[in-house]
Amino acid sequence: MIQKETLNFFKDLEQNNNKPWFEANKSRYEAAKENYLQFIEALLPHIRKIESIFEKDLKKYASRVYRDIRFSKDKSPYKNNISGLIERAPDNKKCPFYINVQLGETFIGGGVWQPDAELLNKVRQEIDYNGSEFNNIINKKSFIDTFGKLSGEALVRPPKGYDADNPNIELLKLKQYIIHKKFEDDVVCSNDFIKEIVICYKEALPFFHFFDAVKAD
Repeated sequence: MIQKETLNFFKDLEQNNNKPWFEANKSRYEAAKENYLQFIEALLPHIRKIESIFEKDLKKYASRVYRDIRFSKDKSPYKNNISGLIERAPDNKKCPFYINVQLGETFIGGGVWQPDAELLNKVRQEIDYNGSEFNNIINKKSFIDTFGKLSGEALVRPPKGYDADNPNIELLKLKQYIIHKKFEDDVVCSNDFIKEIVICYKEALPFFHFFDAVKAD
């Protein structure tokens, strides 16, 4: 399971985001990373029982702790979280599953995030053609209870080619189609966390499958 010390380390790092402190506490970081990877290793067999996922080195499920500050106003050198992607296979599946571990901010999510113009156009077309199917997925009670409403940036006006009176216009305005669920720290640090993630993964599958149907060519 995720240890409370793992969460506490990233909280302490947030409050001491500088190289001298990090170097003095690097052993805590290594322990936190190892704990996270052990958790992922325990989770993956449960996900593989649900559907195929890409095989990759375990270490690649952990994000780098070093921030890319080249184009950021925030020059803090380190991330105050650890996260990773579970890529679904084969490669035409467009919705990876994301896990973020952080004190008070642990969540899972997935969906179509920052698609290029070509993919976004095809996603909108799929929603326009099959709006009833998509609405049935995202308006299902268990889906709403798990993830709430979709999140993502949206246009102010209808996208080109769609009328304002389109019954799915608010969905078509979206530029991203994202679901997420946040977890309290006591759940994250319990034996139930893997079970909770598996429940969410199963609930998300119809949502993922809808976007899997979007043609790549």
